[in-house]
Amino acid sequence: MNDKQPKYYSIKELFSSDEYVIPIYQRNYDWEETHIAQLIQDIVDYIVKSKSHNSESKPRYYIGSLIAYERKLEGSVIYEIIDGQQRLTTLTLLLIVIKNEYPQINLSWYKKLNLSFDSRKVASNTLSYLFNGIGLENKECNVAIQQGYNDAKKSLAKILTDNKFKLSIDEFCNYFFEKVTILRILVPEDTDLNHYFEIMNSRGEQLEKHEILKAKMLEVLEDDNLKYAFNLIWEAASNMEKYVQYGFSVNQRNKIFGDEWNNLVDKCLVYDTLKIAEDNQTTEETLTISQLLEKESKPISDNSSTTDESPDRFNTIINFANFLLHILRIQTKSDVPLDDKQLLELFDPFLKNEDKIEFVKQFGYNLLKGKFYFDKYIIKREFAKGSDHWSLKRLKCYDGNKVSYVNTFDADNAETNEGINREILMLQSMFHVSNPTLVYKHWLNASLKFVLEYSGTNLANDYKTYLENLAKAFLYDRYLAKYPKDFFEIIYTNEGKQKNTKTDIDINKLHQGTAVENFIFNYLDYLLWQDYRTDKNYFKINNLQPFIDNRVKDFEYTFRSSVEHYYPQHPIDENLILKGKDAVWSDNFGNLCLISGSKNSRLSNFMPAAKKEYYTGSPTIDSIKQRIMMEYEAWSIKEIKEHGDKMIELLTK
Repeated sequence: MNDKQPKYYSIKELFSSDEYVIPIYQRNYDWEETHIAQLIQDIVDYIVKSKSHNSESKPRYYIGSLIAYERKLEGSVIYEIIDGQQRLTTLTLLLIVIKNEYPQINLSWYKKLNLSFDSRKVASNTLSYLFNGIGLENKECNVAIQQGYNDAKKSLAKILTDNKFKLSIDEFCNYFFEKVTILRILVPEDTDLNHYFEIMNSRGEQLEKHEILKAKMLEVLEDDNLKYAFNLIWEAASNMEKYVQYGFSVNQRNKIFGDEWNNLVDKCLVYDTLKIAEDNQTTEETLTISQLLEKESKPISDNSSTTDESPDRFNTIINFANFLLHILRIQTKSDVPLDDKQLLELFDPFLKNEDKIEFVKQFGYNLLKGKFYFDKYIIKREFAKGSDHWSLKRLKCYDGNKVSYVNTFDADNAETNEGINREILMLQSMFHVSNPTLVYKHWLNASLKFVLEYSGTNLANDYKTYLENLAKAFLYDRYLAKYPKDFFEIIYTNEGKQKNTKTDIDINKLHQGTAVENFIFNYLDYLLWQDYRTDKNYFKINNLQPFIDNRVKDFEYTFRSSVEHYYPQHPIDENLILKGKDAVWSDNFGNLCLISGSKNSRLSNFMPAAKKEYYTGSPTIDSIKQRIMMEYEAWSIKEIKEHGDKMIELLTK
């Protein structure tokens, strides 16, 4: 085989042979925890799928491609990465995590770091320090690479302790090293690399799986009116960053959602309303699969031409393909993985059943209803007045088809933002930032299920109570449980209610340093925020009235993913290190808080007094728990224990 031809490499082959360099024209490494966790989850999904095969017949997982240029040096060759550098850097970090954290794994073939960065000495040095097991304290480091290592370490540990997968580190590594495959493609020697890189970054999107799924569903429907209606619903729902009402004409909106566009008629009326007009007997794009595949790909169409609404006002928390799986799970009550890579395979059995026509009709209505409720009852990121915040708003229509956005609950309380709308928003944003990866959006599935199936009379209070109960169930039945329950069981069998008691939890899971789940810190901050704003017990009992300020009242959740040791594990002054039997207090829950990765990297080795000085005067706070920790005049084992006991009492009362 010609060496210039595209070639498949296993991870073991890729990292034990050639050398690679990231050229200066590439952007910096910027994968976050969500991307890293998703890559590891993808690998695990294939491992689980292949468990029924023997070692020889296990299917390979094709993880993508590396496009490289052969850079010839004096007597050697190094491969310049044109496309695939984020993935390659992450795979490198994952291998280093395995090398450092799981010494029982045989990595004799990975003797040399084979990735570096052109003209980025700090980035190359950071990788080298990690590979050689050199501590990063007191060294100039690339924050993104350091955080990527921590995220890979945390995500892998989380997967290996998940009872759903029952996976050992040996099983993971055996598959990862031998069966995960990447395709290396070399560009010709005379390629203009800068021009090629521009083309790579501007190339068109491939045909989306959800477009193929729509075509399959349309083929199931035999009636042209049904096809036309289903297509309209699908297109209206597919734009996740606009309210679904904008996907229909004004006349259709009034009939489907009422005069104020705030209620939804039943299934029969929806399909009857969306019949093909007599003077327009041609449907919109209801293509067959073969026609669709031959058709040039284009972005999702925007059906909102009858309005002036900017599509940039709101950012959604999930994509459309993932949303389809949430609706499928709710409709079928089956444990559908929230993994849009499997979108077609997961729908396929339902499109082959005898009742497939009714299934598609019902799915079309549930898709419309689900998107309507998603827009109305699920948080989104809103960009307004030069800033962005979490929002929970519904669409309101006035005379003359004029519209505005008002709080879903407490519509008249938008300015003070102190009512139940804010409480529900805080709960949802707490869940979301704790697990931003799409495959872990179980809280979202639970929320959609609740509002779609609700039949009571006080939705606001019942919704808030449900979300608070769900948070307790996640804490007791999942994250602190001696024997964790599956999320599907918590939501669909236990109806989001906590089943475990204090005797069923392992409190030591709170004293695990960086391995403590993000959700636990975020949930504790919610409890502290509620205690503060309702003037209950904690702040009064602990004489923290002088501490009360708007930074707690106005606290907002952000994507904090780094567990900080307030008393550092590696202080700048080595004489201050907790040693011997006292070392355990470093990982105690009382000494931990959740902050952003950049701040943790910058301040990690500073003593509490220096950290407190850094944060003094900041207009916002990363963590309410951290803000309380900074109220202590001193910070030693005594304060760590006292604060930890109080926080655990509040968390588990």
